[in-house]
Parts: sequence; structure tokens; C-alpha cells
Amino acid sequence: MSEPLLEIKNLVTGFETESGLLKAVDGVSFTVPKGTCVGIVGESGCGKSVTAMSIVRLLPQPMGKILDGKILFKGRDLVQAKETDMHGIRGRHIGVIFQEPMTALNPVHSIGRQIGESLMLHRGMNAREARDAAIQLLQRVRIPAPEQRVDEFPHQLSGGMRQRVVIAIALACHPELIIADEPTTALDVTVQAQILSLLKDLQAEMGSSSILITHDLGVIAQSCDSVVVMYAGRVVEKAPVRELFANPRHAYTKGLLASIPQLSSVRKTKLPTIPGQVASIADFVPAASASARECPWKNSRNGRLSWKYPRTTSWKPAPAAPTFNLFPLLSPCRNHSCKSTT
Repeated sequence: MSEPLLEIKNLVTGFETESGLLKAVDGVSFTVPKGTCVGIVGESGCGKSVTAMSIVRLLPQPMGKILDGKILFKGRDLVQAKETDMHGIRGRHIGVIFQEPMTALNPVHSIGRQIGESLMLHRGMNAREARDAAIQLLQRVRIPAPEQRVDEFPHQLSGGMRQRVVIAIALACHPELIIADEPTTALDVTVQAQILSLLKDLQAEMGSSSILITHDLGVIAQSCDSVVVMYAGRVVEKAPVRELFANPRHAYTKGLLASIPQLSSVRKTKLPTIPGQVASIADFVPAASASARECPWKNSRNGRLSWKYPRTTSWKPAPAAPTFNLFPLLSPCRNHSCKSTT
């Protein structure tokens, strides 16, 4: 396996609220080897974006804080880094593609100025050099007529073009790690495919690593080398992509895969669903009642699931690799892996 570029160890991130300190991320651990793409998948509210913002220390202030754990980037613990040092790491060594480009871009500054800001800050370019480099970056992310677009404002661009501009800003300084937080949100299927293809091509071209955050398992299957499944602030399963799709081990992962529509399904067939709704992080404070969602197999004869924190499964390759199936069916079995660890 490649040497890790990023290694997260037992990360705990919390927020100060009126109800007390709530842990949005609790004990998350995974690695990002050099030259690979790691996907983080899970329902909204499971802690994906909080994990990403913890890496670059961009948590909402003053409420958000990293409580414990290590974030090792090229061997350096970013949790202990000074804020002045983080200014040099963000953008230069770690690029972030934010979820909503219309809020990530400044509406009163031109596209060229916003791309050039990073170039002048981290690469020492003057204004003219930065503008020329911005035009080249716009061309690189396949925006037509870059000489014209560079002087336009975000509201003058389509959603797909705005997302390409955000990608250009993130890649301007050739970072070693790219964090893409839901980069295809609100884009139609055609533009989504173009953006994913663009990200994949640029990553290969620059030899960078990436973290792709999404709730879309189809995107994970298309773009990632390995995947981390999160639920309620914890990692419940991590595996190579092909292995996870072929043989998921955790009941929650099986439920996510089962909810994907299949071309072979009979018309008007209802999709399998995971009962209940995602718990609020307020339900995960000590002595909170377990009322939001329970595992459908919790009363199986193999044992009771501790719903509060589903079992985390580290992947062990099967003796013989099973046939890869992008959309496996969920079939409840007596040997599911969601038994309580207590």
C-alpha cells in the first residue's frame, strides 16, 4: 500500500451548544494514501463535512473545536499547528472544493480576482501574472472563452461553471490533497458526470490525493479507490470500493446499498428504506434516550445492536474475491455484522 499522505487518528470534534458539549465526530480514523481517492459516504448529518472541516481547521467559531485525536498530514499534526501555519497549508498544500459554489464565491469580486488571490498569496505572483494564470486555470477546468469569463462575476455563470471556478481556485497552487465536499450538489446528471470526470483527470495529471465527500454511492463507485462509511459521527465500515459494494459487512452499509434504484427492478416497486431518521447529535450525549433509529435486526438471535454507536468494521479481504456488483440487493441474514460489541 502507498505511504499515507493523510492519517486521521481517533478524531473527536464537538460543538458548544445550549444543551452542552455535543460531539459531531467521535473517534474517526482513516488514512489517505498518496495518489488515491478516498470517499466518505453517509446520510446528511452523519459528520462527513465536519470531518473535512476539522482537517483544514475551518470549524465554525467559537462553537466548534477539535477535542481529541491527531490529523497527520505528511507526518505533521495539524491539530497542534498554529493558525498562522494553517494559513500557509490551506490552499497551498490542501485545497478545498466547497459544497455550494454560490456561497463559496464572493459575489462582489470578479472570477479572476478570486482565483488570483490564492496565487498572489501562496505563489508570490503580481496582479498581471495572477490574471494570466487565472485564464489558464479556467481553460484547464474547461470553461469556454476564459479571457471573457475571467472578468465576470459569479452570478453571471451557470451552476456548472461556478463549480468549475471553485475547482480552479482549489487547484490553483497544485495542492497535494484535495478535499471535495459534495462537489456535484444541485447539478444535473450530465454536468455532474462532467465535473467528476474533470476532477479525476486533474487528480491524475497532478498526482494528488483526494477525499470525496458525498451521499451518492454511484459517485463513490465511479470515482474512489476506497470508501469510509459514516453514521452518527462514527466510522462503521471502511473498505476498498469493489470489496464494499460486493460484500458489505455492516447492516447500515447494506441498507444504503439496498436503497439504490436498480434497472432490473419491476416498475413501481418500492425501494427498501432504513426505518426512522438520522438521529440528532443531541441524542448522543450521555444519558440521552435512544429513540431516533434502531437497527431492523436488533432483536435477532445473534445479539442486540448497540444502536448508539454501530459496530465499526475493519475490512479483511475474502479468500476469493466475489464478483463485483455495483448494486447488490440487501438480504437480511442471520450472520449480519451489527451485533452489539458489549
